[in-house]
Amino acid sequence: MEFSRSFCQQESVARLGRRLLAEVVEICRASEATLWMPSADGSYLEGALNHGKTPEILESSAVPVDGSVVGMVFCTGIATSIGPDDPHHPSIDEKTGLPTRAMAVAPVCAEGRVRGVLSVMNPTHEGLFSPEDMENLHWKAYLMGLILADMAQEAAADDVD
Repeated sequence: MEFSRSFCQQESVARLGRRLLAEVVEICRASEATLWMPSADGSYLEGALNHGKTPEILESSAVPVDGSVVGMVFCTGIATSIGPDDPHHPSIDEKTGLPTRAMAVAPVCAEGRVRGVLSVMNPTHEGLFSPEDMENLHWKAYLMGLILADMAQEAAADDVD
């Protein structure tokens, strides 16, 4: 099964994914959350699902794996958090018109591999994402991986029938 933007945007996957993203925004006290999935050639991470102010922009955008925070987390499998002075790829800020004040990113694993990443941006409180926010993001990324794996298994079973 290919874990991709188009897979995540199928109605059955998107419904569960968007519900989880709404929970991520609430529990991490963020302005938005995005699920990023690799492009077919692996050189970009594509916004697959978003809960925030500009889902139509993010769900059709992509950032390069090289030179982006989400790309670094995808390649290393190690979560991170950045603040307003830390470097990040500017293309999403430019497209949405919303500056990144802080961002936290965690890997989404399914079937034993990193398949995408989950990001939250701009805490609704002042400052950076806290260690508790990071723990909550990790938990929700784990759950997103379970959703993706389960939905992929269902799709494969439907293909056999």
